[in-house]
This record gives sequence, structure tokens and C-alpha cells, in this order.
Amino acid sequence: MGNFLKSTKCKIILCILALLIGIMIYAVSQGGYTISSIGIFKSIAAPFQRASNAISEQVEHVLELYVNADDCYRENQALKEEIAILHAELADYEATKDELAELKEFVGIKEKHKDFTLTSPFDVVGYVTNDPYGTFMINGGTEHGVELYAPVVTEQGMVGIITEVGDETATVTTILSPEVFISAGSSTLRETGVVTGSVALLKYGYCKLDYLDKETRLRKGQAIVTTGENGHFPKGYIIGYVQEIEQDAAGMTAYATVDPAVDLSNLSKVVVIADFEGKEERDEAR
Repeated sequence: MGNFLKSTKCKIILCILALLIGIMIYAVSQGGYTISSIGIFKSIAAPFQRASNAISEQVEHVLELYVNADDCYRENQALKEEIAILHAELADYEATKDELAELKEFVGIKEKHKDFTLTSPFDVVGYVTNDPYGTFMINGGTEHGVELYAPVVTEQGMVGIITEVGDETATVTTILSPEVFISAGSSTLRETGVVTGSVALLKYGYCKLDYLDKETRLRKGQAIVTTGENGHFPKGYIIGYVQEIEQDAAGMTAYATVDPAVDLSNLSKVVVIADFEGKEERDEAR
């Protein structure tokens, strides 16, 4: 439209229109105008009127878009604020859900073992570099009731023991380590031995129940639990499940490969057993 108004054609039309308007004004002043002359004027002026109406409608449309854009902007800002509030509520929900899961695990252990004194659940804050047995750190220490050699567990089973402890943190060595020894046996048979780590079984994520009678009656799938001897570990806590029965090199005894009940490679939280029935034996021995 802007280009048309600046064009030569537009200027010619405007000149003609000005001439006709002059003629009509002269005719009116002389009292000689007719209906036909007015009709001719309207016919010539009609395109300009339509152009004027089109420009007016276009301006109204632009103004309407501007007003609507302002409304949309305000609505968009309001929606962003609502989304931010919903995200904050979702974060609170997730945190609450995690806390409830922790409490559920804590309560589950306590219900099964009423003689236990448990710490609050601790986060696994990192694994020890270059340690093949999965030794890790927790964010709990002596200020939280953690003691050296205290058993570390989840609701699913035994994890390991505290081997280093500070005020705020502690180190946990898992049952996959050959440095850990746990008196253990079948939950149904009167057969006992010692659970410890094995370099040969580490690649499978297994530990082993050593020093079994070579005629052992243990079979695959049977549960292995702590016996509670010597007071280092509580009695009756699940360690894992028998996978295979093997004879030792000398053929004098047997051992069972044990799949831990806990996925030791995927830990996020653990609980330390601060006190339990029979712990006095360990304390007296120290």
C-alpha cells in the first residue's frame, strides 16, 4: 500500500480527483449540479474509499494483535510461575518419598530384629578408588553412633563392617573382601562355616562359605545367615544364597559359593547396627 501511494499512477489519480472536486465545487456554486455528476464523483472516489477502509481495517488488526500479544505475555508469565511452583512441589514430594523409603527400611529391620539398636540410614557418598571389593564411604561417624567393626546392613541383607571411622564419616569394607570373616551357616541345617571374600569369585560378585564338611548337605538356593558367634555380628541376619558346592584343593573340606542378598555394586543407603544381643562378647574380647 505504501508503494502505491508513492507511485506515479497514484499521483495522476489524485490530480484527476482534485480536478473533479474543483469542477463539482464550481457547479455547486453556480447551482448547476445534477444527480449524475454526484454519481460520477462517487464512482471515481469509490476505490479510494475502499483503500481507506482497507488501511483502517489493517490498522485495527495490528492494534488487536498488539493487545492480544500483551495478554498472551501476561498469561505466559503466569503459567511459568505456576510451573515453577509445581516443580518445587514435585521436588518436595520426591524428597518426602525418599525419606519414607528410608524410614520403611529402618522400621523393617527393627521389626525383624527387635534387639537391634540401629543408627539412622546413611548415604553412600563414594567408593574407594582402585578397591576391587567395593569398599565405600558413608556420611556417618562417631558423632552419629558409628563404632569401629560395627556391622553394616540393608533390609535385604548383610553388607559389611566398619573398618575406619571418623567424626563425620566412616569406611565400610564389604563381605566380598578376603579381609572380612563372618561366622555363618544354613538357616535350616546345622552346618556352619566362615563367610569371606575370594579373589577367584570376585568376578561373579560372589563370596564363599568356607570350612564346610566335605559331605555337606547344603544345596543351591539355601539361605546363609550369621550365627552370632564371637559377638562380631548379630545372629540370624541374611548374608546370601548358595550357588554351588565345591571341594577344596586338598579334598578335605568343601565350600559353597554364596550370592550376596544385597546388590553391593548399587548401594545408596545403609544402616549401621550400633548394638545387638551378644555384642558383649566382642566388647569383652577387645
